[in-house]
Amino acid sequence: MTDYLDKYNPSVEIFEHYQVQKYADKEDRAFNYWQNLVKAKRSQEGLFLVIGKLLRDIRDEKMYEVLDYETFTEFLNSSEVSFSRESAYLYIRTYEYYIEYLELNPESVSKLSVGRLAMMIPALKKIGDKSEITEQIEKYSEMRHSEFVREIKNTTRKDNRPSVYFSKEVDKWIVSYYDDSTVLQSLGNYEEETTEW
Repeated sequence: MTDYLDKYNPSVEIFEHYQVQKYADKEDRAFNYWQNLVKAKRSQEGLFLVIGKLLRDIRDEKMYEVLDYETFTEFLNSSEVSFSRESAYLYIRTYEYYIEYLELNPESVSKLSVGRLAMMIPALKKIGDKSEITEQIEKYSEMRHSEFVREIKNTTRKDNRPSVYFSKEVDKWIVSYYDDSTVLQSLGNYEEETTEW
């Protein structure tokens, strides 16, 4: 089986599709560099969706067995593929939810990071209507990272613990809590101690 895999093991020439003619005039070279940069960036942004689809298809069609692996996990652990089970399923879930279930445009989806998209899924699943989900995705995508994480935690929180964070806008600590499960104890006003030497 090793000979078979070696025969079909893809070699990747990273720069093959991004060559610029060195003898073209400066204006043409500048445009070609720009064009290649945009093409590379767009390709890179959507690769996590391609990876998710390929992994899902290999898993669902049990293609790993044809490649002489007993389980999907064994396939993921191969030296050529080398994905943790957690990472593989993150890619698969992201592809299935945004592309297959929500039927969103892959180019639009690829503008957000796979980590942010994965974090959104539990919060978005609480919304029934697909058009409302799309609106919420837009809101989430416009948030700064810290604001986004806080919003996701508050939306998906399954316990009654208070959340505490510092708001630069009001220059104070914000405590969000449930009245029936929290007792707040005031420590009075905060005064910085100054030590004189």
